Amino acid sequence: MSLGRRAFLQFAAGAVGGTLLTPIPWKLADDSAIWTQNWSWRPSPEPGDLTEKATVCRLCDGGCGIRVRLVNGRRAVYIKGNPKHPVNRGGLCPLGAAGLQLLYAPYRVQQPLKQTASRGDLGGFQPISWDDAMKELSTRLGALRSKGTPHSVAAVTGDSRSSMLPLWRQFLTSYGSPNLFTMPSEADSKAVAASLALGRPADIAFALERADYVLSFGAGLLEGWGSCGHMQSIYGSWREQRPGKPPVVLVQVEPRGSITASKADRWIPVNPGTEAALALGIAHVMVREKLYDLDFAAASAFGFEDWFDAWGTKRQGFKNFVLAAYKPAEVSGITGVDPQRIEELAREFARQERAVAVWGQDAGATPNNVYHDLAFLALNALKGNFKRGGLVGLMPEPPLGALPQPVLDAYASHGLSRDRLDRTAPQPPPLSANAFHAFLDVMAREPAYPVEVLLVHEANPAYALSENHLFADAAAKAGLVVSFSSFMDETAVMADLVLPNHAVFERLDDVIGVPGAPFAYYALAAPVLPPRYNTRHTGDVLLTLARFLGGTVAEGLPWESYESFLRERVQGLAAAYRGAVAKDATVQPGRLEAGAPVKTNFKDARDLWNQLQQGYCWYDAPADPMELLQTASGQYEFACQRLAEVLPPIPEDRFLMPQFAPLQPSGDPGEFPLLLMVYSEPALSDGFYANPPFMNKLLPDDLLLGNDLFAQVHPRTAATVGLTEGGRALIRTPRGEAAVRVHLNPAVRPETIAMVRGLGHTAYDEYIQGKGTNAGGLVEVQMDPITGLGTVWATRAQLRRA
Repeated sequence: MSLGRRAFLQFAAGAVGGTLLTPIPWKLADDSAIWTQNWSWRPSPEPGDLTEKATVCRLCDGGCGIRVRLVNGRRAVYIKGNPKHPVNRGGLCPLGAAGLQLLYAPYRVQQPLKQTASRGDLGGFQPISWDDAMKELSTRLGALRSKGTPHSVAAVTGDSRSSMLPLWRQFLTSYGSPNLFTMPSEADSKAVAASLALGRPADIAFALERADYVLSFGAGLLEGWGSCGHMQSIYGSWREQRPGKPPVVLVQVEPRGSITASKADRWIPVNPGTEAALALGIAHVMVREKLYDLDFAAASAFGFEDWFDAWGTKRQGFKNFVLAAYKPAEVSGITGVDPQRIEELAREFARQERAVAVWGQDAGATPNNVYHDLAFLALNALKGNFKRGGLVGLMPEPPLGALPQPVLDAYASHGLSRDRLDRTAPQPPPLSANAFHAFLDVMAREPAYPVEVLLVHEANPAYALSENHLFADAAAKAGLVVSFSSFMDETAVMADLVLPNHAVFERLDDVIGVPGAPFAYYALAAPVLPPRYNTRHTGDVLLTLARFLGGTVAEGLPWESYESFLRERVQGLAAAYRGAVAKDATVQPGRLEAGAPVKTNFKDARDLWNQLQQGYCWYDAPADPMELLQTASGQYEFACQRLAEVLPPIPEDRFLMPQFAPLQPSGDPGEFPLLLMVYSEPALSDGFYANPPFMNKLLPDDLLLGNDLFAQVHPRTAATVGLTEGGRALIRTPRGEAAVRVHLNPAVRPETIAMVRGLGHTAYDEYIQGKGTNAGGLVEVQMDPITGLGTVWATRAQLRRA
C-alpha cells in the first residue's frame, strides 16, 4: 500500500489536533511504515510466525514501554506503544514509531573502523579487528597513565539516564581523569538551581497528573519536553471529562505560537527570553496581595524576609526585592505583556488550589540561565508546591546497587588532582557544572594541558551541539578521537577510531527515571534481536579496557560483562525491598503523593530481574523535597547562601536571589536588527539520532520542501525586506549564514525569525544529507557567568532577499 502526502499531513496534524492520544495516527504511522518498504534498502522479511516482545524504548530518555513485532523471531517489522506501560499507556512518538528504520539503516557502522587518511575523509576508513582496535586504544591509554597524564583523557556521553553514566564515571575516576561530560540539557541548570535553593543537585520533578492549572514558561509540553510519551498521556488526561471537575487549564507563555501554545487554553506571547521576568512580575503581585503560602514562607523558607548574614550585615529578602524591582508596569516593558494581564494571570495562578509552574526551552535541550531557573522555583515556592503533597519536588533516585569505591593509585590520584579542563580558564565561573561548551572552548584555544584522547559515546556533538563548530575546533586539537556510534554520523566521520555500539533493540540497557516525573522509576530495555553486525556494547568495551589496563583500574570495574553489572544494580534495588513492579496501566505512579505506601510485589532479585526483562518497570512514590533539604539553613532558600560563599566578597543582595538577568547577544543591532530563535518539532529528531526518512515525510511543505528549509517570520517583518510567502532569503548571524525560504506566520513575534532544529545533516545517506540547514551552526551560545553552562535563547540576525 502506498501512503500519499495527504495521509501524512493528517498524521502530522494529529499532533496539533490532539489525536496523538488516539489510535488513529498510529494506524497512519503503520501505513507509512509500510510505504517506506518501497525504498531499496528496505528489510524484506520472509513469511512466518508473528510474535511480539515487550521492552522499553531507548531512542530517548523518556522510558516509554513498547512492543516489537517479530517475524520468525528474527526480523522486527513493527513497533507500537505498550498499552500496559504506565509511562506512555500505549502512546508513541514519531521517532519511536520509525525506530526500525534506524535498526536497518544502510548507514550503520558494521565493524570497527580506523581512519588511515586525514580526519574527515570518509574514504580513509578501513576495517580493523576488535582485537587490534582494543589493543591500540588500551596501549594509548596505558601510555598516558605511565607518563602521569591520565587527566588528558576526556569523554562525553549523551546517555545520562542509564547506568552507562555511572560506569563512565567509575572508569574515568579509576583511570585518573576528571574530564567527563554529558551533552547539554536543561537538566544541567535545573540541578544547579536545585542545589542552591534546596541543597541537592537533582533534576526538578513536576506532579502534572495531579495539577488543575499548569502555567508553562516556554516548555514544549507537546513538542518533546520531559518524556514525550508520558506528556502525551498526561495531556490526554487533562482533556478528559472529569465528573464534577473542570478540565485542567493550560496557559503557555512563549514568543512563538507553538503546537503547545495552539493547544493551550491561553497563549501569552512574550518578547524572546523574557519568561523569567514575567514569572517575577507574577511573584510581585502574589507577594503584594498576600496571595502566597504564608505558612510556608514563615516556617519553611529562608531569605523571604530581610535577614542578617554571618557578619551581622542586614540583607534584603526576596519579598522586598521582588516588590521593588518587578512591578507589573516595569515587567510589561520587558516582556511586552500588558500590566493588567500580568495582574490577572497572577491572581488566577495564586487562587487555583493545585497550580504549578513548569519551564524550559521547547523540548529542553538547552540549559537555562540559573537565575531564571531560580525565578521559576521561587514562583512554585510561593504557591507552596514544595510542601508535602505539593506539585514540585526533586526526581528521586532508585536504590540501585552502588558501585565500589575506586581505589586510586598514584597515577589516578595525580590525574584527579588536576582541574577539569573547563575550570582552567583564566576566570572560571563560581560554580562547577556540566560545562561542556566551556570545555570545548578552552580545549580549542590554549588549554592548560592537551586532550590526548577524546571519547564520544551516544552523542553527535559535531551536529547536535549549539555552535557546533566548537566541537570541530576542539576535536582538531585532540590527539585521538574515538566514536562509539552505531552510525556514520558527523562526529564519527571526524573520528580516528570508530568502535560501534550495538544499536537500540540489539543491546541490553536500563532507564533511570522519567524526565520531569516525580516518581522513582527503573526499567530494563531488553534486546529484541541479536546484533546484526560485528558490534559491541560500549559498556563491555569499557570493562575490557579496564582489564587491559589492569591494577586499580581493573579493580574499580570488576564485572565480567555489562549484563553482570546491571544484574548487580538490580540486586541492590531488590535488596532495598521497596517500590513495586507496574504490571498494567491501571498503576498511576504520577498521581502518588510523597510517602504514599507502595506494596512490593516481587520476591527477590531474580524475580525482579525477570519481570523487568519482560518489559515491566519498577516504580516508587515521590520523595518529600523538604525532607531532602541540605541547605545551610535547613529550609528552602529564596536567598541562596551558597552564592554568598562563592561570589566575590559581600556581593550585592540581588545576586543571591532569583532575578531577570539576560545575557546580551553579540553583534551590532543596526547590522543584525532581528532575533533568531530555534525550536523543536515533534516530527524532527534533533539529537543523537538523525531523522529517519519516514519522519521527513511527515514534515509539511511550509517547513521542508525538497531540500529547502522554511524559516518562519511575521508577515510584517517579511514585508520590510520585500519577502513574500515561499520567497528565497539569506539569514546571517554573527556565527554564520544560511539560505532559506520564508513561511509567513503571524504567530511568530515581529522582529524575530523562528528556525527549526533537526535538519541540515552532512552525514548519513541521500535520504538525510543536505535537507535544509543545521540551526546549530547559526545560533550563539552564551556562557552563564555563574555556572559556565552554555545557554541559548536568541541570536542577533539579519534577513534579506536571496
